Amino acid sequence: MPTNKTPDLSFNAEEMEALYQIIREYQEEMPNEEEYWDYDKSKEKIDKKLIVSILKKVSKNLSKESKIEIDKDFLRAKYHTFNNPINEKAYSIIEKAFDELKTVEINYFNIDSAEFTKRKLDVYYKSRKYIISYCHLRKAIRKFRASRMEKVNLTTEQYKIPKNFDKNKY
Repeated sequence: MPTNKTPDLSFNAEEMEALYQIIREYQEEMPNEEEYWDYDKSKEKIDKKLIVSILKKVSKNLSKESKIEIDKDFLRAKYHTFNNPINEKAYSIIEKAFDELKTVEINYFNIDSAEFTKRKLDVYYKSRKYIISYCHLRKAIRKFRASRMEKVNLTTEQYKIPKNFDKNKY
């Protein structure tokens, strides 16, 4: 016979961190829209909205520092050197920028700080793995991993690739 009594769901800090991690891992395994066509829907057991709701509630009971560190660990795993999924939409904009010699604005993931930095780049060379560009933030030519680029936007700013540019120096 069901009761209306709420179960005791008190967790200590260590248990709360573990619960948050478990839910984040489950969320990471769920497909995004681009992957959905190749996804067996029968594997989906919990609705995405429910996962987000649970994460919000659990995160309210975590220390701010714990949540930030757990989230950074997930980002580091996602953008790790051995994980090289390329954001195809972002890469197509990089290709267009290179073809038209137009500056792009990107969010680039820094593995050490586990944070994104906004940068403006003039693309001098591109491959599916690396982009060699003049970085307006660092005021130097830099090499970027294509798999760590997010939110790429094409600008109207034009540039020229220096005649003495040699991709092999980078």
